[in-house]
Amino acid sequence: MPTTLLTCLLAAALYCVQLPLAQAAPPAKPPPIRAGYIEFPPYSYTDEQGRPTGHLLEFLRLVAQQAGYRTHFVEYPSYRLFKSMESGLIEMSPSLVQHPLMSAYTLRSRYRVARLTLNLYYNDRPPPAQLDRLRDIRLLRIQGLTYPGSPLAALAREPANGIVLVTAPTHLAAAQMMHLHRADYLLDYQDPMEAAFKESQLPILPSVTLLQQDFTIAYATASPRAQQLRDDLDRAIDQLRARGALPEQYGEVMPYPREAVGPPPIR
Repeated sequence: MPTTLLTCLLAAALYCVQLPLAQAAPPAKPPPIRAGYIEFPPYSYTDEQGRPTGHLLEFLRLVAQQAGYRTHFVEYPSYRLFKSMESGLIEMSPSLVQHPLMSAYTLRSRYRVARLTLNLYYNDRPPPAQLDRLRDIRLLRIQGLTYPGSPLAALAREPANGIVLVTAPTHLAAAQMMHLHRADYLLDYQDPMEAAFKESQLPILPSVTLLQQDFTIAYATASPRAQQLRDDLDRAIDQLRARGALPEQYGEVMPYPREAVGPPPIR
């Protein structure tokens, strides 16, 4: 057999052997989702070993895994997280359904994943009978958090009301500042604030409920795969709900109306 013909036959045989192997190669895994979070225990925080933790982050990991993605979580201060979502450096983050900043540059999941209660805590002052009559007080808030819909926002903007805004860097610092009488009232979400009272070993202050806020998952439109991520993870939530496989805290995850801005304030 001529040498040239033998070489061609051997090459063809080798190609036929390699072809099934190439066809059987698994598809490349998509890159991890770059996910951001803020210090907001027990939903999201960094533990003593420096690991991202909290039941909301575990929920996001589960949903991403169901959709075939890995996640890489990074903690940010609030406003750095907003900027990182705007630029696409971060692709996914928990968010208010109608966030006053992030709504302009994100897609949002079709699901409400959590509903948080916004409280007004007080110490030596009496409980406010009518919020619109609050005058000459020191109002403590958490740095970087937003409270859309809070009836106190309009009051604080009017200088004649004498409302002095005081800022705490963390929920834990807010608990300590109230204990030291650095403010008269504290505006904060119930779950992280009560976790801070527990950590500080200080008594939970009395409070009145102002409203409830719906939270969802936001995806940065600056990421070229924002819509794919939103659709894939929403589909994964569908699948987990159908199997009854969602964590206990997220058993009531449900779609929300596209025009929803959250439930009305509690009267």
